[in-house]
Amino acid sequence: KLDLVYVSHIDEDHIAGILELVNNLLAWRVHDFQVGQGNAGFKKPGAPRPPEIGGIWHNAFGTLLKDNAGPVEDLLAQSSAVLSLATGPLSLLAQPQRELAASVKQAIQLSQRIAASQLNIPLNAAFAGHLAVVRSPAGADAKLGGMNVSVIGPFASDIANLRDEWNAWLRNNKAAVRTLLAKARADAERLGIDSATAPLSELALTSAGLGDRTKVTTPNLASLMLLVEEGKKSVLLTGDGHADDILEGLKHHGQLDGNRTLHVDVLKVQHHGSEHNMTEEFADHVSANHYLFCGNGKHENPDLRVVELICQARLRRQDGKHFKLWFNASTAVAPAGKPRQHMRDLEMLVSRLQAKAGGLMNATFLSGPAFGLTV
Repeated sequence: KLDLVYVSHIDEDHIAGILELVNNLLAWRVHDFQVGQGNAGFKKPGAPRPPEIGGIWHNAFGTLLKDNAGPVEDLLAQSSAVLSLATGPLSLLAQPQRELAASVKQAIQLSQRIAASQLNIPLNAAFAGHLAVVRSPAGADAKLGGMNVSVIGPFASDIANLRDEWNAWLRNNKAAVRTLLAKARADAERLGIDSATAPLSELALTSAGLGDRTKVTTPNLASLMLLVEEGKKSVLLTGDGHADDILEGLKHHGQLDGNRTLHVDVLKVQHHGSEHNMTEEFADHVSANHYLFCGNGKHENPDLRVVELICQARLRRQDGKHFKLWFNASTAVAPAGKPRQHMRDLEMLVSRLQAKAGGLMNATFLSGPAFGLTV
């Protein structure tokens, strides 16, 4: 069982895997329902049975504009309906709008999959079903086993900007929303649930230079970012957030010392190591034993300058502490063409940096299905 799944934000490269997970879970729920009704020959899903999910943190608005009104801190995470459009209006949009439409579509789909009318997975239970944002007073927002989890982003202003884009999409895609609602009711019926008892349109409260913030998209700036602590161990999960916002969230929770610095065991480097999300100030003030880069060379991420900046900042400390870089791709597994060439350049850069580090750093590039990191 997964006690808690958290979706940082609605971009496809952050939500698609979780969406596939819950889609597979739904397929198995349908199978179990059919077999329980005496249909012993009902075909098993092609995917392995996923683990059960105890709860999800995910910021998503609803399919009705009136439900998205009011202060964002008080809005509920919405139970929305399934939208499945591979062609049609989405194919006519310019690239930035098409990406936003795909992101909103997947966020709506995920919200409905976990709603009471389908998988019934508690959504944002730690926040009484409301959106997860930085709140006062400071302190841990949830406890998970022995771990304290603090939300260091997004702030309400970033969520408000995301809501404006979300609502604009809804206004321009009314027919798609009607399709979405009809599909969701059909999915509920497949599970043997009377959709009349779970109105899908209502709220469902369930338990060039580095660091250019103007070039970071609204969904990225609205990333749900967490500091997870257990005993003396800590992990900083940054989604696709911006360096300035991460520092501001850490400051809000009193996590920065007198020199405005923080050292963690693991830092998931924001936005795949994009140059737009990293600043020299951040690299100097937030350090880690392990740096995780989630990028496979597409869009030239992880950015070579960001990797070098982090290593230089870490070595400037002259504290004699070892650190390690983890990359979840390599030349061996990167997509052919420019992404693979970028990963090759990155591997060469890391090799040069490692040679100059005097034994204080090393790196792992993923060439197989997974690697493990023990904290």
